[in-house]
Formats: sequence, structure tokens, C-alpha cells
Amino acid sequence: MYLYRYRKRPNFGDELNDYLWPRFIRAPLEPEPGSEDVLVGIGTLLNERLPEQGTLHILGTGYGYGAPPTPDAMRRAKIHFVRGPLTAKTLGVDPSLAISDPGILLNRTEDLNQKKDIDCAFMPHHGLCHDRMKALCEDAGVHFIHPEAPCENVIDQIGRSHKLICSAMHGAIAAEALRVPWLPVITSPEIVPDKWKDWASSLGIEVSFRKLPTIWPTPDPTLRGYAAAKIKSTMFTRTLNRMARTFTFQLGPDNVLENRLLKTEEKIRIFNYMQKNDLAGVQKQK
Repeated sequence: MYLYRYRKRPNFGDELNDYLWPRFIRAPLEPEPGSEDVLVGIGTLLNERLPEQGTLHILGTGYGYGAPPTPDAMRRAKIHFVRGPLTAKTLGVDPSLAISDPGILLNRTEDLNQKKDIDCAFMPHHGLCHDRMKALCEDAGVHFIHPEAPCENVIDQIGRSHKLICSAMHGAIAAEALRVPWLPVITSPEIVPDKWKDWASSLGIEVSFRKLPTIWPTPDPTLRGYAAAKIKSTMFTRTLNRMARTFTFQLGPDNVLENRLLKTEEKIRIFNYMQKNDLAGVQKQK
């Protein structure tokens, strides 16, 4: 089965596909196209760029970028569940299929009683993370989690944190799954609030974003640019420090998360059963 995911650059949310699915999906997963069956899993992948061939198995995927899937893609799709109600509405499917993002399955794979040795961490969106931002986090006394670090390292750091500030949505999803209180922030125009709302609504969570100044990798090389960069850097450090010390962090109810986990696991059990029977049928025909 072809595992369709974003692969142009490493990013925690996309890397969760390779980390989680082999732990739950029984069929062998391939990184390159060629199989009749296509697993469309974790990510904002439901758009006009879906693979043009094969049966598309939608397991917790979301809509948020580009145009909705083409009529041909929808004819080839088997929608087992989607990320949230906004995705279900866009696709015109049963709202009961809006279960959640599969990233919540980290609740089943990780140690929820891990020792906490990080007071507060910050995880930025992968579209805007760099050494300058890391240095400002250190100045603010906040641990920096790089969203392009190996998946296991990111999970470990989130699990060791007492709380997490994040502009990376899958940082928030991982924190929710690991029961680490989190605070959503906007750090750049690349943040898409509707993606967050889609997932959060599946758990009955409301998302209210705070803002941090946008910090680019290098300042504009002019006196005015350097002056503006210095002011923004100071604002970023002070605001981040204040957030870590005084802001209220959020965490959804245990029972709602457990309900969504059970529904997700049930959909995966049915999917595995169907795949097993389909394979048995093909072998019998041979």
C-alpha cells in the first residue's frame, strides 16, 4: 500500500505518518506510488493534488490548502474518517466521520507518565523556524523544539514538558494526546486557523490564538531593518517569557479524547479487517 504524505522537507506532522501507521496498519506501507491501494493519512492532503490512480483510503486526513478533491478522486475514495467537521462539510460526507486527527494515537504509543524536566517549551510552525528564533527562545527561558527534528525526539521533548506554546498544529495535537497543556500562537501568515479549528472541533475544543512577532531568519540589511528587527526580537522574547509564566494553557477533557481514540481504533480495526479479506480474495482467485 502506497503511503501518500508530504515528503519535500521533514516536518513533525508529516513524519508522524511513518512513526504511527506501522504501529496500527497491518498492510505493508510503501513510500513510492505503484500500489492499487493508497493510504492518505496524517496531514492537510485533501485537495486537487491527490494521486490520480488507485483506491484512496482516507484515514483522518484534513482539508485546508488548495481546491477540494476532484470528482474523480472522490469516486475513488473510501472515506473511513476525516480530521474534523470542517473537512467533512467540505467533502459533503457524514458528520459522524469527523472523528479526529490520527496524531492523537500518540496517547496509545507513548509513556504518559514520563518524567517532566522541561518547564515550558515552544514549537514553531515548520515554515518559520531557524537558529535566530531558537536563540530568542533561550533568551526567554523557554525550551525550543525544532519541528524538523527526528519524530522520536520531538515526541520525547513534548512529553517531558509541563506545558507547550506552539504555532505548529501537530505540536498541539501531540501535546493533547500526551496530556501536556498547550497554548496556540500565530507567528507568521503561514498559519491557517481553519486547520486548527477543524481538528480542535472534533474534540470539542475552542482555539483562541495569541500573537508573537514574526521573526525572519535574517533582518533586512539596512539600518532601519536592523532597528526594526531588534525591536521585534525584544518584543518576542518578552512576550514569550510572559506567556510561559502567566498565561493560561488549555487541555481538552480526558473523556472526550478517550471517546475519539476508541472511534479511531475501531475504524482502523475495520480497515485492517477489510484489507485482510481483500488480500485473501485476491490470493484465492490466483
